[in-house]
Amino acid sequence: MRVPFLGIVIGILVSSATASPAFGQWTLGLEIGADRYWGGSAETGGENRSFRPYRPTTFGLGLHRKGHPVGWGVQVHYAGAGLALEGPGAVAVVEGVFTVVSLSPEVVYRLTALGPVAELRLHAGPLFEAWGIIDEDSRTRVGAQGAVSLGIPLGGHLAGTLLAGAAVIPSPFEEGELPGYATRALWRRRFAVGLQYRL
Repeated sequence: MRVPFLGIVIGILVSSATASPAFGQWTLGLEIGADRYWGGSAETGGENRSFRPYRPTTFGLGLHRKGHPVGWGVQVHYAGAGLALEGPGAVAVVEGVFTVVSLSPEVVYRLTALGPVAELRLHAGPLFEAWGIIDEDSRTRVGAQGAVSLGIPLGGHLAGTLLAGAAVIPSPFEEGELPGYATRALWRRRFAVGLQYRL
């Protein structure tokens, strides 16, 4: 189910861009990033341990329409993550527990120009995620995300991007799923690099 969903989203994005009368204002981007989580669950016995997803590498595809100063776009991300039990000074990880597909429509605001060509932008919007958990039914979560990105032209239609952001969703765990642990909001910080192609 995940691959067809991702393919449908990509098809809609590309067809929307090519049908636009402002075709030249669109950019298509590829991205690779590293996520770090905190929250998700908390031990009720006072040992200060927590179950949470563990340090996935993310792969993303984005479509944006640049504006001056406000534009908009949508990002699709995929990640596979392990499950970690983290406590003070120690962590135990089981690999391959989660697969996550994220969809994030966003408003993009041009903050400022850095030098003659580089631009600093602010991104913000809702976050929709489908969490696949091994041996469990998948579940969806809705949250919010924000980021700051730096766009650096590389010549022709290409530009490089550096991005730092954060997001929050409800815990991917269900109440009672982890005996001895209470669910908590799952926070995430993200650092990513990418390439954008101006259509």
